Amino acid sequence: MCCSYKVSRRGLLLMTMLTFLFAVIFIAVGSVSARFGSSFVSEANVYCQEMCLLEDMHDDVVGCNCEWNPPGTSLPTIFFLSPAIGMIVVGIFTFFTSILGCLGAIRERNLMLSGYICALLLVIILQFSFGVAAATVATGNSAQVQGPLNGVLKKNYKLFDWQSMEIFFPEACYAGSKTEQVGDPALNETYTYHFPLCRFDGGCVYNDPEAVGTPLYDLQNMCCDSDRNCASNNKAQCMSGEQCVVSFLARVGAPIAVVAFLALIIEISALVFACIIRVGTADRKYGDRA
Repeated sequence: MCCSYKVSRRGLLLMTMLTFLFAVIFIAVGSVSARFGSSFVSEANVYCQEMCLLEDMHDDVVGCNCEWNPPGTSLPTIFFLSPAIGMIVVGIFTFFTSILGCLGAIRERNLMLSGYICALLLVIILQFSFGVAAATVATGNSAQVQGPLNGVLKKNYKLFDWQSMEIFFPEACYAGSKTEQVGDPALNETYTYHFPLCRFDGGCVYNDPEAVGTPLYDLQNMCCDSDRNCASNNKAQCMSGEQCVVSFLARVGAPIAVVAFLALIIEISALVFACIIRVGTADRKYGDRA
């Protein structure tokens, strides 16, 4: 027991130091992801404000709500910001929890160790939950992605200017373009939308009658393989709208999921060491009284 107690005490000190480091990483990664997601929301709002200024487009701007003051994006965005915000909260909580664990290991106080064990259990539960949420967002399997987000863009992806978000999407996401009349027909105003060459759900657009005689016709046909699917051997030009959405979400959610699951191994080890020390501390005090 003595040997196990000493090893556990040293192990806990080491694990709390590593947990402290991960707490800083949690806050940093969460902040970067939250900032990236917030930038997307800001750019989408700017795009909507510009589009809503066009006369008589109040009911037709895809992904926007022109009735708001000021106009803004109607795309669901909070779902991919939530894991990042949650990870910042977990990082702050982990920061103080690791300090408590370090003090408990040094002073060998049962009260501190008990508080540390309870706090660390809460950290593990929260961290696992936000890690799963981030992984679901990163893979595009979130209900918010499959439902509201894809639902808004699926039928109207050619009426959303993907190039306005070029810092968030690969170049293939706005390789196609088409000029549409907007606003009052009497004013003859036009706007050029940029969009992926493949269909939103991954199929290809073959012999599009609306694009006959334009460069878009040949570009869309080029992105068709023999099975009429989006050509997977030319990702530089050929992507579906869904792939574009997932590529953005992966940049938001994947870093959070990775650090969340990596730290779980260290935290579970720290939990085991803390339990051994707590039992060992009680045994040592009982032995001293005897």
